[in-house]
Amino acid sequence: MIILKHLTIERFRLLRSMNLHFPQRGSILIQGPNEAGKSALIESFYFALYGEPLASRRGHRSLDDLILYGAASAVVTLTLSVGATELTIARTIERAKGQSASLLVRHLGMPDEPPVTDLAAVNERIISELGNLNGETLRESGLVEQKGLTLLESISGSAREATIRHLLGLDAVTTLSEQFQVKPEDEERLGLCSERLSLAEMQARIPQIQTQLGQFEVALDAVQVNEYLADIEQQESDISDLEQSLEQIRSQRLDLKGRQSRVQQLKKADATLSEIIASYEDIAEARRELPLLEQRIADLERREREELPHIEKRVSDLAELTRSFGTLQRMSNDLLTAVDSIKDLEQEARQYQETLQSLRALDEQITQARLRLADTQKNLQEMEEHRRARRPQLEDRLQRLQFLAERLVHLRQLEDSYVHRISGRSLAEENALQLQKVIQDLNDAEQEQELMESEAQQIQQQADALQKSWRQLNIRRQVEEWHRLKGLSQGLTQAEQHVYQARQQQESVTSQKLAARDTAHKHMLVMGGSVLGILFCLCLALFMLASNIIIAVIAFIVLVLLIVPAYLSYRKYQKNHLEENAFKLQEQEAISRVSMMVSAREAAMRMAGNQDVLRQVEQEIISLGGSVPPTLEEAQLFLDRTRDQGDLGDAQQKMKAKLDEANAARRRADSKQEDIAALRKERTRLEGLRKSEQWDNIEENLHKDQISVELMHQEITLLAGQESLPMPSINARIQASPVPPSQPSFVSGALAPVFPPEDTTGVPELESMVDSTIKATEHEIASLDGKLDMVAELANQTKANQGALDALFERKRVLEESIARYQNNTPDMQVERAREQQVALSSALQSLKDSLRQRVKPLGVRFGQAEVGSAETAARRQLEELHITLGNKIMLQEQHSHYTDLLHQRQAALSEHYKQLAKFSNTLGSWIVPLNPFAEALVALRNRCQKELLEANEEGILHELESLQHQESASHARIELCQQEIRGDQASISNLLAAHDCAQSASYERPDLVASWPLVGEYATEDRQRLEEESDAQQQELQDLLAQVQVLAQKLDTNDETLDLELMRSQMDQEERSYQIKKHGHRLLREAEQRLLSKVQPRTEYYMQQILPLLTGGRYHDVHLSTEPEEGTVSGGPFQIQVWDTGAGDYVPTSVLSGGAADLLSLSLRLAFAIATLPRDLNAAPGFVLLDEPLSSFDRGRAQALVDVVTGYSKSAL
Repeated sequence: MIILKHLTIERFRLLRSMNLHFPQRGSILIQGPNEAGKSALIESFYFALYGEPLASRRGHRSLDDLILYGAASAVVTLTLSVGATELTIARTIERAKGQSASLLVRHLGMPDEPPVTDLAAVNERIISELGNLNGETLRESGLVEQKGLTLLESISGSAREATIRHLLGLDAVTTLSEQFQVKPEDEERLGLCSERLSLAEMQARIPQIQTQLGQFEVALDAVQVNEYLADIEQQESDISDLEQSLEQIRSQRLDLKGRQSRVQQLKKADATLSEIIASYEDIAEARRELPLLEQRIADLERREREELPHIEKRVSDLAELTRSFGTLQRMSNDLLTAVDSIKDLEQEARQYQETLQSLRALDEQITQARLRLADTQKNLQEMEEHRRARRPQLEDRLQRLQFLAERLVHLRQLEDSYVHRISGRSLAEENALQLQKVIQDLNDAEQEQELMESEAQQIQQQADALQKSWRQLNIRRQVEEWHRLKGLSQGLTQAEQHVYQARQQQESVTSQKLAARDTAHKHMLVMGGSVLGILFCLCLALFMLASNIIIAVIAFIVLVLLIVPAYLSYRKYQKNHLEENAFKLQEQEAISRVSMMVSAREAAMRMAGNQDVLRQVEQEIISLGGSVPPTLEEAQLFLDRTRDQGDLGDAQQKMKAKLDEANAARRRADSKQEDIAALRKERTRLEGLRKSEQWDNIEENLHKDQISVELMHQEITLLAGQESLPMPSINARIQASPVPPSQPSFVSGALAPVFPPEDTTGVPELESMVDSTIKATEHEIASLDGKLDMVAELANQTKANQGALDALFERKRVLEESIARYQNNTPDMQVERAREQQVALSSALQSLKDSLRQRVKPLGVRFGQAEVGSAETAARRQLEELHITLGNKIMLQEQHSHYTDLLHQRQAALSEHYKQLAKFSNTLGSWIVPLNPFAEALVALRNRCQKELLEANEEGILHELESLQHQESASHARIELCQQEIRGDQASISNLLAAHDCAQSASYERPDLVASWPLVGEYATEDRQRLEEESDAQQQELQDLLAQVQVLAQKLDTNDETLDLELMRSQMDQEERSYQIKKHGHRLLREAEQRLLSKVQPRTEYYMQQILPLLTGGRYHDVHLSTEPEEGTVSGGPFQIQVWDTGAGDYVPTSVLSGGAADLLSLSLRLAFAIATLPRDLNAAPGFVLLDEPLSSFDRGRAQALVDVVTGYSKSAL
């Protein structure tokens, strides 16, 4: 138990110094007037424990506010015991520096610990030693603050449950529950163990598959050796065929080379003849052009000597005249400009005289403007002084009158309020009866609604149980359907794989058949070409046998050579045709196999149905709250674990019936809830009407209204007298009031109204007199404001006069500047100088015209600038034409030189061309040499050469040579490829023998290889497909396993470690057991905590029923504690107190009771809650209850009852 022992206070709030020793047991009463420091003493306890002000004052001041005014620091020292442990806490606050703290902990029978001085460590250690009893928990249990009786009724349910956990020591249970809670890490660890077990199983399966794959690879190597032997035999046969075709190609090349040499000689002879013909044509052209060129050159030289100097002189004279006429034009323009300048200067002289006259008139206007401005300013100053003296007095009087009018309006409102309250007495009584009846009906309806809610909850729980059973049964049926569909789906997948393999085999056979067909067609074409060549050679030999025996012999030789490839092509065609037929049979077998596989797949699809059905079943399982089994084995295990619980239809019917019953009960409860809501709305309306009309305190309000009216009468009398209003009107207004006086003393004294004996008929009303006086005052102020408009007008006139004066000054300045420009140079002097310049220009212009007339006459041109310019342009055009014509002289000289050189070169080249033709006659014949140099003979020879070139067909020869070259290269390349293939096959066989540790055979014949490796004889090439299919199946399984192992290894980060299968199984069992322990342990601890939290409310209600009769002297006995539902809580929201009222015959809330009775109920709730939350382990329980002014609203009897209760419970607790 926590027991307070000693408290020392220095300069803390209102307490300057205090030293208190507390007894071990008993009750302590601290009494004193207001501001004596009672609450400061309670706060000093709180500050010593937690180092902060009370929460109700924490937001209004800092720690410096806890220091006594005028002091620099405050010190609080508290000694208390917690069981066998004694704590000494010392806290010091220094102004503007914060607080410091020290903690000394002593354990019974143990040495003292070193003091703790760190502030955060001190606060944490104190709360730990107090059993996690923090400040909020203490304020809600053992500390009742001033004006804090209703704290438990205002805090939320979650905050109240947090306090209960601290008081009952449930924090350790919560911590233990959190430790036992199944966390995502536990689920991840369980999943990790499951994945590691799967990884270990797959790692154990991989070596077995690898061993089987090794056996398949050895068998496939033996089949490969057989294929290499068959390929070697085929390559050797191809090499012998290619060597025969090479011999034929060599003989054909020799014949084509001879024909190509004759063609080259013919092309050279044709080029030589072409040069001879071109030389003769160039010689004739040169002899024709040379005389013409010499005559044209002589004409050009004559014109250059005679015409060119005369035209150049005329152009020069005309250009000089053009420049002179330009000078004449410029001088004429200058003369016109001088005349215009004289006119402008005469105009400026007239303006100068006008400016002088304007300046004299402007001085007179400035003098008049200054006089007007002075008059306006004087009038404005006089009106401003009058307005400032009179307006403040009128405004003060207007404010007093308006205040008097407002008080009269307020008096009228108070009188109306009094009359309204008098008329509302009967309505208040009627409202009280209606409110009492509504409250009675509401309580009855709430009790019925609670019974209906409990009945609906019971039915709903039964319905939920049936629904859960139906859901489990439905999940089992869906899993059975999923198991069936999944098995059929896997069968469909296998059928798809078989169809895919069969189609691949069909495509392979088809491609081989097409390749064999293409090869057969090629050989057939070669054979057809050879046959056509044989027939052609035979016809040619028979045709040329009589005329040219050599060609006939060559044709027979070619015929014999063509027979060999024709025979070979025929043999190969037969072989490829047989292979094509064999591939056709294999293709038919593959097609039938594909058809069979497709039929099997369609049968599997018909059995499996649509994949949407499987997905729909999976969605149905998920929607029912279950999980889809990852494999068929787990689905079977689930079906084996769960037993069939009956018919699904019967369970569904029972569930629907129970749900309908629950819905009906819920609707009845909702209907009753609507009735309760209507009653609550009616009660709220009646209470709001009663509160808005203030019917609870109607007599008190009437008395207050009487007093307010009488005070208002006195105030109005005083204000009206200040304004010199007639007294008869004031007395008449007071006599007309409908409110009677409350006491005789209020109508006596100096301010009492005077009631005249005469009649008040004809006396003007006070309100109308006040209104008329206000209007008169406002009218006078308005007249002053009208004069203010005149002031504004005068101010505007002043501004206008000042602006006009400024404008006149500006005009005067501009005119003076204009006159200043002519002080040194008057306009008359400028006109005189301009006229002298005009006379000089006129004389110079006339002399220049006379000179130009004398120069124009010799040239034969009319006088004028346009005529001279035209003549100059024509002369320049003639000069340019002559220069262009003379420029052709150089080109003609170059042509003359060219033709002379060409004539000599062609005559020298003819002898060389004839010598070349003589050389060609040795190979081509004597016809190539011309008999005479005439053109007809030369052209005939060239036509014959071109004809023989066309007949020789050089392009065909080149094409045949190129074709032979390609055939020869292709044959050599194929021979090399065949030999390379043979060497590669032999090397591959040797590698396979060495790889399987077999001795190298003497040769690569089949018997020797079978002797070295007997497995070669056991397998044939036809076994490859079967072995590859089996190997692919094993390889696919291995790849799937390796991929899964790699994914799991990366996910588990095992670094290629091989896991022990038995160890993984044991770890999986251990993790599964730990998961189940945490799951069930967390649920047990959670239920225990919820049970303890739910017991606090009934225990608090029990202790309230024990305390309440003692506090109320038997007035109240029975009390109910209720809460509204609150999310995240066990016991609900804030406490709501209802007490049995014998007068009302029902439980009523604290809102309908008086303030003192409500405070008694709140105090009993605080005391009952403190007792109910007292833990069984009293070591860390508070051994004190601090009450800060709980008696402020209690009378003497209730105060004595509280003292008796506290004393009695303290003795019973001890």
